[in-house]
Amino acid sequence: MKRLTLLAVALTMVLGMAATSFAAPEVTISGNVLVNAVWRDNWDFASGNDGVEKSSKEMNIRERADLYFTVTANENLKAVLGFRSVRGDWGQAGMLADSSGGTPSENTIGLRDAYIDFNWPGTSVNVKAGLMPIGLPAAVGGASMVHNARTTGVLVSSPITDNVSILAGFARAGDANDDASVSKTDDSVIDNWIVALPLNFEGFAMSPYFMYAPMGVNAGLAADAAVVGLTNRAYSGQTPSIYDADAIKSAWWLGTDFTMSMFDPFVLKADLNYGTVDGEKEIYDRSGWLFDIALDYTGFDFMNLSLTYAYTTGEDDDATNGSERLPVLINDWAIGSFWFGGGLITGDDLDSDSDNIGFHAVALSATGIQSFAEGLTHDAHIVYAKGTNDKKMTGKVYGATLTEEDAMWEVDFNTMYKIYDELTLYNGIGYINLDYDKDTWATGADSNGDGGDAWKFQLGMVYQF
Repeated sequence: MKRLTLLAVALTMVLGMAATSFAAPEVTISGNVLVNAVWRDNWDFASGNDGVEKSSKEMNIRERADLYFTVTANENLKAVLGFRSVRGDWGQAGMLADSSGGTPSENTIGLRDAYIDFNWPGTSVNVKAGLMPIGLPAAVGGASMVHNARTTGVLVSSPITDNVSILAGFARAGDANDDASVSKTDDSVIDNWIVALPLNFEGFAMSPYFMYAPMGVNAGLAADAAVVGLTNRAYSGQTPSIYDADAIKSAWWLGTDFTMSMFDPFVLKADLNYGTVDGEKEIYDRSGWLFDIALDYTGFDFMNLSLTYAYTTGEDDDATNGSERLPVLINDWAIGSFWFGGGLITGDDLDSDSDNIGFHAVALSATGIQSFAEGLTHDAHIVYAKGTNDKKMTGKVYGATLTEEDAMWEVDFNTMYKIYDELTLYNGIGYINLDYDKDTWATGADSNGDGGDAWKFQLGMVYQF
């Protein structure tokens, strides 16, 4: 009997160890569903443009959903799988009445994130590989002006000391090749090689970085959105297909963010970025820089105050000598919540990406303002911007580009109310006065365009789970 008892105990231990070794991973589910209605007026500032009124759709409702699965094997290994639906307009395509859900192309749910995240055994080295958010360091504007996007790549990071770390990575921003067309003469690829050195000390932090992007001979075909921000718009317009096959040879960027909190409740933040593109011909060259700085005051219990200044270099009047604006891949930088981007939910800002580069701007913001009811907060922004682009610059985009003769005022007031911890109601009110110089824009379709006033009023909700 004693032997049988010992055998049972041993068998139980073996089975327990086997069960532990092959334990099912933990799966957590998260995501959101959002609905946003936007009433808008004169978003393309066409009211002064020969009487042509383009902003005829004054009210739009959009809906979107995200669904994420995080599969955790242990504290050192997990995978993230995320999906996002098409940002659909109510009353169109799959959201048309009696559409029976629409066709798959109308209601597509696409892969948004899919990456492995693990620590190398026995070390503090972390590796991420797959489709994931990759952004260069930024302290002001919410995200990097050069690159902040979901991109396929590999990131390896490791602490060097308690205060110094290193990050190295590779990202493929665009690839127009397919299995049938790959050859040495058809290398339609944009790759990014990234090195950063995060420094975190008591009272201040910064992350100097360098990114190099060798270009394939047909890189102009690899990613339309990216290439428009890399080339001289004065030549390229918005049609990447007209580039010469060998238009761009390489590009590189360097910069850093900076945050100093040692004088709390005053917090100083800044970014400095420089980038250059080397083209086969001078007309394809591009180089420029960004500097921004913000002073935050966090000493109030009921709100935070921030004063921000930003400057980016602008174009000169010679379209043959390349571009003088900062080259960008994916521009996700914004101050305020209307002209530059920074909307509350989706589809509620102008967000003209690389078109608005070439400006200096100042903004005063009050965020997290506690209101009279629990869960009710407000954000307020006042933004002024003036262009740094020469008024004779060619290829400028009406309603997005500011020249030295143009200026913009913006006022935003946004409200957030937590109905439940997981459900938030959003309201945004925004106003822009765009003062365009008539002589500068008195050509072509923008004849006598002098800007004017733009408005938005939005009401939306987001359920996060």
